[in-house]
Amino acid sequence: MKKNKILFVLFASIMTFMVLLTGCSSTSEDQGEGDKKQIKDKLVYAIWSSPTGVFNPLLNDTTYDDYVIDLTYSSLLKFNKNGELVCDLAEKYEVSDDNLSFTFHIKKDAKWHDGKPVTAQDIAFTFEAMADKDYAGAGYGNVERLKGAKDYHEGKAKSIEGIKVLDENTIKFEFEKVYSPGLLNIGFEGIIPKHVWGEVPIAKWKESNELLNNPVGSGPYKMLKFEPGQYVELERFDEYYGQTAKTKTFIFKVTNQDTAQAELINKTIDIADVTSLKAKDIELLENEGFKIKSYPNKLIQYMGFNLRDERFQDKQVRQAFMYAIDRKLMVEKLIEGNGVVVNTPMLPSSWAYPKSDILNHYDYNIQKAKELLKEAGWEDKDGNGIVENNKNEEFVVELKYPTGNKTREQIAPIVQASLKEIGIKVELSSLEFSTLMDQVVGNHEFELYLMGNNLDLDPDPKPYWHSSAASDEKGVYAWNISGLKNQESDSFMEQGLSTLDMNERKQVYEKFAKLMNEELPWVYLFCQNTRIAYNPNLENFNPTTHLDLFDAENWTIYE
Repeated sequence: MKKNKILFVLFASIMTFMVLLTGCSSTSEDQGEGDKKQIKDKLVYAIWSSPTGVFNPLLNDTTYDDYVIDLTYSSLLKFNKNGELVCDLAEKYEVSDDNLSFTFHIKKDAKWHDGKPVTAQDIAFTFEAMADKDYAGAGYGNVERLKGAKDYHEGKAKSIEGIKVLDENTIKFEFEKVYSPGLLNIGFEGIIPKHVWGEVPIAKWKESNELLNNPVGSGPYKMLKFEPGQYVELERFDEYYGQTAKTKTFIFKVTNQDTAQAELINKTIDIADVTSLKAKDIELLENEGFKIKSYPNKLIQYMGFNLRDERFQDKQVRQAFMYAIDRKLMVEKLIEGNGVVVNTPMLPSSWAYPKSDILNHYDYNIQKAKELLKEAGWEDKDGNGIVENNKNEEFVVELKYPTGNKTREQIAPIVQASLKEIGIKVELSSLEFSTLMDQVVGNHEFELYLMGNNLDLDPDPKPYWHSSAASDEKGVYAWNISGLKNQESDSFMEQGLSTLDMNERKQVYEKFAKLMNEELPWVYLFCQNTRIAYNPNLENFNPTTHLDLFDAENWTIYE
C-alpha cells in the first residue's frame, strides 16, 4: 500500500507540473548525525551478474549496466526522496499551456567527467541520436512523437524539427500531439557527450567497446576500472554540479547469492539485495545487526514463449502452460509469501493495474491444461508420457534461463516438473546472462526463456509489446522479445499514450491488461517484494521502488 501511495504522489506531482507552467523544486540535503565519526572512503554494493560493459544509457540492455549508468550519467530531471519531481541537469523548465512543448534551461556549472561543459548541444545530440536510422538501441519509441522525428528517422530531414537549441544552455522540445509520458521520457533519459560519441558513426556505437567500457558522463561518480565478471570501481567526481558524493569510492562487486550472507557478515560487501534469501536467513542478518529495507519491486518474473515457433502460436497451448504451473504455490513456498501472483504484464502496485475480478487468474488446474492441449491437437497417444501432434512429433521444448539469479535457477526445475504433468518434456539450459541476452533478445534463438521485466513508473507498455518493438531479424535486439504482433493491443497502447486524462488512461490500460491476460505471450509468474540488507553504519540510505540509487551521492558509511 505504501508503494501505491508513492506512485500516486509521483504521478500527481508530474501531472500538476504539466498543467502548470513549472520550475523545479529544490532537493533538500540530509545531514547525518555522525559528523564526528570517521567516514569510510569505500562502499561495496553486491550485484549478482556482471555488467556487460555497455555503459551508454542509449544502448544498455541490462539492469547490471543500469547500476553503473545511474551513477555516472545525469538526466534533465529526477525524483527526490519524497517522490517529488526535481531538476537534475536542468536549472529549471517550462511546460507550454497546450502541453505540447517543454523548455529546459541547463545548469551552467554542469561538466562532463573530462572537464568539458555540458551544453544544450549535448542534449539535442542525445535525442537526435535516438531517432537516427542507424541507432541500434531501444529508445526510438521515446522520441518518435517529437515533431519531425519520423522524417528524420526515415532520412527525409537533416534534423528533428521538434528539437530546438535556443542558446548554449537552453533547449526546447515540441511534440506533434499530446503525449502522456513525454515529460518523463525526455526528462529521465541519460545525456551523452556529443564531443565523445559524435566522433563515431552511430552504426558503429555498439562495436565501440573502448567507449562503452569507459563512460564519460556528468553524474556524481566517474569510471575508474571495469573488470568484467568481477567488479566496477567508480570514483567520486569532484566537479559534479550537485551534492559532491560523500563516499570517495563506490564499487559494484559481482557476488554469488549463495555467499552474500557470509560476505555481509565478513564486511566484504556493505549492501546486498537479499530478496532471494529465506526468512530465517534474513532473521540471522538482523540478529547480526544488519538493517533491512523492504519495498514493492519494479520487476515481475515471467517465462516467455517464442511466438515465432509454430507450436506456441495456438493460444490454447499457452493457456495450458499457464494452468499447469502452480504460481500460487511458487509465491507461498519459493518466496515464502513475499510477493504476489501476476496475471498480466503490469506492476500489481501500479495505479494502472486492473481490478482482480476482470482477469482470469488461471488457478492451477492440470485437467484443464490437458483439455486445452488436446483441443490444440496435442495428446499422448503412445502412452510414453509425452504428448504428440498429428505428425507424431513429441512436444519437447528447451527452457533457457540465466545463471547467477537464484530465484530463476529455482523456478526452472519447478516449471520442468509442472509441465511434465501435462506431457511436455522440458530440457533446461542455463546460460551466462550476457549469452542469454545475445541468444534470446538479440538473435531470437529460443523456445522458452525465464527473465524478469523491469517496468517504468509510467505504465507505458509500448517498448515491450508494440508490434514495432518486435524483430525477427537476427542480430537486431528487440524488447518485444516474444514477437507479439497484435493490432488490437497496438491500438490500446497508442490510445493510452494520447491522453493526459488519468481516468481515460486507466480505462484503456485495463482493456490492454485484459487482452494480454487472454493472449498470454508469457506465463506471468509473480512480483516479489525487494529486500535490501545493508551495513548498519550506512546512513541516508533510502531506496524505494524505481529509485534504487537515486541519491547515492548522499550515502555515508562510517567506520
